[in-house]
Parts: sequence; C-alpha cells; structure tokens
Amino acid sequence: MKKRPATTSLSEYKKQFSPDQLRNIKREVSYYDLLSDFKIAREKMGMSQADLAKKANVNRTTLSKVETGLRNATVDTLAKLSQALDLKLEIRAR
Repeated sequence: MKKRPATTSLSEYKKQFSPDQLRNIKREVSYYDLLSDFKIAREKMGMSQADLAKKANVNRTTLSKVETGLRNATVDTLAKLSQALDLKLEIRAR
C-alpha cells in the first residue's frame, strides 16, 4: 500500500510566501473571482459568449480568453461587459 504524503494546513503553506507574494496572490484571486462573476452572470442570462460579445461590442475570442484568464481585460472591456450584463463595475484604488 502506498503511503500518502503528509498534508499541510493552509496556514502552514502560506508561511512559505513573503507578504508581497501573499498580496499578489490575493490580487490574482480577486481578478479571477471577477472573471468568474462575469461568466456566471452571462450563463444565468442564458447568453452564449457570442451573444455577450455582440451585445458588448467585443470580439468573441477576446471574451473567451478573458473568461478563461488567458488574457487580461482592459478597463474598457470590463466596462463594456458590465454594461451588457447589467452589472455595476466598481474600481477602487488602494
């Protein structure tokens, strides 16, 4: 029987990262959460990527890459998607 590797708690795992790295991870997670919110809203509205791309006046391949995280969205693209999905987009500087 194979021995399972020891598990590590999340708090223990986080100790290997510097504060700057943890801030960067948090930012990345927030960005992917935003992308997920757009995709969920699109699906709830019964829209395909092509439907949303047309309504938001963005290229469908751009939308696909943005939803999957393969491409970073510009503020303009995020604003167009938000408007097309009737979502409020808030951008805060910290």
